[in-house]
Amino acid sequence: MTAPTTDASVRQARQALREGDFAASVRLYARVLGRPPTGPDTEDADTLQARADYALALNGLARHTRAEVQLQHALEGQKSLLGPDHPATLTTMARLADNVGEQRRCAQAYELARTAVNHALRAFGADHPAALTARLSLGRALSLTRPYEAEPVVRAALRDIDRVLGPGHCDSWSARHLLAGILRTVGRLAEAETVAREVIAVRQRHQGAEHPDTLRAQADLALVLSAAGRTGQARALMQTVVDVSTAALGEEHPCTSRFRADREAVAG
Repeated sequence: MTAPTTDASVRQARQALREGDFAASVRLYARVLGRPPTGPDTEDADTLQARADYALALNGLARHTRAEVQLQHALEGQKSLLGPDHPATLTTMARLADNVGEQRRCAQAYELARTAVNHALRAFGADHPAALTARLSLGRALSLTRPYEAEPVVRAALRDIDRVLGPGHCDSWSARHLLAGILRTVGRLAEAETVAREVIAVRQRHQGAEHPDTLRAQADLALVLSAAGRTGQARALMQTVVDVSTAALGEEHPCTSRFRADREAVAG
């Protein structure tokens, strides 16, 4: 099979993924990749990586089951082709942990993330990019059921991501975004608001005002404001998010649907 990284459709799919156009990215990846093969056939490393990236686009449309199929195939192929401790293998394992966490399979998410962290620490040390990604996934898995334990894990990962990769790296934005949500959950609302506003600013600067991640950051700030009793501000912000998402992404986009649900939460 020809490595899809040489295919214009995959280059376009990756660009659409970066821009937050998940539907276009899914269409382009599907055109090249289709269903993962069954049986003993082994795809090349570039194809397996493209499948892992395809899963990110599927997750962006809340198609978590389909994304899991792609991630499972990519992970098994990378283990066989590259080895269980290869950075690509460990990064895919961390992504799979995030995926099953989105499906509320919290124990499995934790075990996958913990395994990825342990392998990465043993093979590369705490500062390797694969280890940093895995550590962030572990914090995300912990946040589902043990937010007080997740907070120091995420803080440490954020500190090291900023030191090693720099605050302009997308993992830094993700870590701050996750930390803001954890702080809201544990009731540290003043700091949660500060961090949430930092996330919005950096996402607007790097991803644009209409990117789904930017809108998600604004919705999360609205939830912080609502928790702090600033209901009027929360409602106004959530309505803005819903309006922008509807215009930019569409009425039926999963992000728009989620934002409408958040609007009802702050309105209640």
